[in-house]
Amino acid sequence: MPEPRPLTERPPKSISEPTPPPGPPLNLFQKMIFRLMMLGLWTARRSPDKPLYRSAFAIGAGLYLLLPERRRLVRANLKRVVEWTVANGVASPRVARAARDPRSLDRLVRDAFGHWMVTYAEAALGPRYSREELARRVVPFDREASAKAMSQPAAGDPGPIHLALHFGSVDLSAIYGARVGALPLTGPMEFVESPLGRAYFDRVRFEMDVDIVPLEGAAKALTGALERGEAVGIVADRNIVGRGSLMELFGGPVRLPIGPAMLSVQTGAPVYLEAIERRGPGEWLGHTIALRPQPGASRREATRQIMEQEVRAMERVIARAPEQWTTLFFPIWEDEQA
Repeated sequence: MPEPRPLTERPPKSISEPTPPPGPPLNLFQKMIFRLMMLGLWTARRSPDKPLYRSAFAIGAGLYLLLPERRRLVRANLKRVVEWTVANGVASPRVARAARDPRSLDRLVRDAFGHWMVTYAEAALGPRYSREELARRVVPFDREASAKAMSQPAAGDPGPIHLALHFGSVDLSAIYGARVGALPLTGPMEFVESPLGRAYFDRVRFEMDVDIVPLEGAAKALTGALERGEAVGIVADRNIVGRGSLMELFGGPVRLPIGPAMLSVQTGAPVYLEAIERRGPGEWLGHTIALRPQPGASRREATRQIMEQEVRAMERVIARAPEQWTTLFFPIWEDEQA
């Protein structure tokens, strides 16, 4: 990932698309709670971050005991992942133990709950990090691939598409791309229905320096950003809108959004899978994997090839630390849902 640049080198943002509509109004009680939340957030961002991340992990480990139904779902999903990693020869010793020993699997499930809470802590604390601090704390796994993915495209070329997944710190990945990368970043996000939750996430997510657009009508906004040579970020390991495309992930059928691959084929934008893996409290490892269709492939073939590369890249990254994949907290595979 590139070294931080002076702020004056970044091209100005071009925001021509409508911003998301404001959330529902808060009543008096909700306003009081929201102000307390903002006070807590202000205090947390001025405190040492590593103890806060450790505390969030401990809280998550406690929730492991209090949420039995969610625990069973995470255990079933995680069991499928660790068994696949062993069968395909990519399991670390820790993951291999979880595949054969129920107690080791339970410890990995408890760790998954800890990482679940750390995800929220990183989303809250992420905006505190400057470009220089992010460049120092996030170590690239492949420095050359990271630098290329975040560089300025040639004049007239479309910007890149960054595919994220709910692995490690997904919010920090967006903040990193927006602040350390050479380009303005646009991304679609879903919005919660709870007025208080919507107000909190609006405040936090709009501090990430990302041009956030609503899911409805996002294709037009994302296409416009790419055509301007700007970057686009999309979370691609859960299908939120439409039926998605049926793929095989960890040996089972899943529905994944086909939009990012189609957007790449239609605009010629290069695609990269991005993930930020936790290596310790406040320490991260950045993964960047280029996804490229074969030259001369038809649009349909190119779309399929990008998605095949995408799921294989997801498997490689998640296999490193499956307990950091928070999609485990939701139904994943079509055969299990049936």
